[in-house]
Amino acid sequence: MSGRGNYAGDCPRLIEVALPIREISAESVRDKGIPQGHISRLHKWWARRPLAVSRAVVFASLVPDPDDPRCPTDFRAAVERHLKRHVPAEMKHYRRGRESRRDEDPYRPYEGMADTLRNRLLIFIAKWSPESLAFEAGKRKNAAVPKELLDDRSLVKWETSDPENTQGHEVLRIARELVKIAHGGEVPTVLDPFAGGGAIPLEAGRLGCQAIANDYNPVAYLILRATCEFPQKYGKPGKRKALIEEFGKKVEREVQVPNVLVHDFERWANWVLERTREKIEHLYPAGKDGRPVLAYMWARTAPCSNPSCQGQMPLLRSLVLCSKSSKTALTMKVDKARKEVSFGVAKGSAIKRTEGTKGERGPATCPYCEEQTSEEEIRAAGRAGRMGEQIVCVVVEGKGGKDYREVEDTDLAAFARARKIEVERPGESIPENQWNVKTWVYGMTTWGALFNQRQLVAMQTFGKRPLNPSSIVPSLVKDFRSDVAVRLADCFRRTLTGA
Repeated sequence: MSGRGNYAGDCPRLIEVALPIREISAESVRDKGIPQGHISRLHKWWARRPLAVSRAVVFASLVPDPDDPRCPTDFRAAVERHLKRHVPAEMKHYRRGRESRRDEDPYRPYEGMADTLRNRLLIFIAKWSPESLAFEAGKRKNAAVPKELLDDRSLVKWETSDPENTQGHEVLRIARELVKIAHGGEVPTVLDPFAGGGAIPLEAGRLGCQAIANDYNPVAYLILRATCEFPQKYGKPGKRKALIEEFGKKVEREVQVPNVLVHDFERWANWVLERTREKIEHLYPAGKDGRPVLAYMWARTAPCSNPSCQGQMPLLRSLVLCSKSSKTALTMKVDKARKEVSFGVAKGSAIKRTEGTKGERGPATCPYCEEQTSEEEIRAAGRAGRMGEQIVCVVVEGKGGKDYREVEDTDLAAFARARKIEVERPGESIPENQWNVKTWVYGMTTWGALFNQRQLVAMQTFGKRPLNPSSIVPSLVKDFRSDVAVRLADCFRRTLTGA
């Protein structure tokens, strides 16, 4: 990391002296659980660095220790101005939900901690929330939830990077100004030659630096471009043609859009979806209630080891479908004579049973004869090709999200139609190693064995849509086409992996 010359001289950087490790670690724990907007949602990378750590490390590596006598005086003055004497008015409010209270000195050090510029800079990076401090002091019964462990005015807080967060906007503005002053008014350059998932260059960019990143892994290189280059280059307001309604007719007009990258991605994603729906919608019929199908839930089946039974047992660890306030679970109706199990859906007080037919590593209990079949016998049946599958319920659109309904004849008929469609079943072997041993022990040794016929039809229909950049958006510049194609391909990947 460098600017044009070493403005701070031989003054040690803040990272060489101190960092609020506990606070940064607390925020980093949240990193994997952030549902939307996080770069990890773009593409899987195996060695991602938490954004909170990356932001803290980059910032602390770029600014000097203000308590060191060799620290430039204008940097010391800037820290005192922004974090003590003239804190922006927007920062003088502490908000938690609907509550808001005045806080004239948000970056004062903790009680018992010396009021030095270094400590104020550390508090600026990451500061415990009042709720966390009250719990540690025994003044609060319940611990703060992970999202509320840190004060919202902390630099490393995830919400700080939200463009609609006014306090976060001020925090980043102060951080950028301090970084620039620390380099004599120049924009520093941050070089990361092995950037992987892109956390360090992304956070360097947020701190106002010129980030240069690369990686020898082609997947990482693609992630870096989609994370650090394309959004900054194309995620801007612009004009696009769109269909609008005028006098009862739809006409094409040029309109202003807030983000051309988002607009074009959504446009072409919908285009791919509609073309795919035209081909396979008949394989996903709505039920009697007319609600659109979101997903089907299946259970693997295995034969009972009792020689006088040998019925196909549905293997379910639990019957619970939803454990929230509107608790929902499967019900099992067993026909012992025909050796068949049919499933229903129950809610609330109507739920009589929640345990399934099989423990996590234990035996399965046959619903017909109540004999137990061991895990090894189930695995042997899988390797012998004697395992099957059974649809247990249908996930549909509900009033407040997902809902569940019983399987109907139309669902079974649709799956039967899918089984008649010829598709290529991937025959490539799944590597036999410690990470995927669960598939091998059940006889599922190829990628094609992981999917049923309808899933293969759907995936191959999606895959035939033109994800080649030049065929998707020929009117757009090459790099922009590539980014739209990357994001569409990632959506397709998520339909395959459920990620």
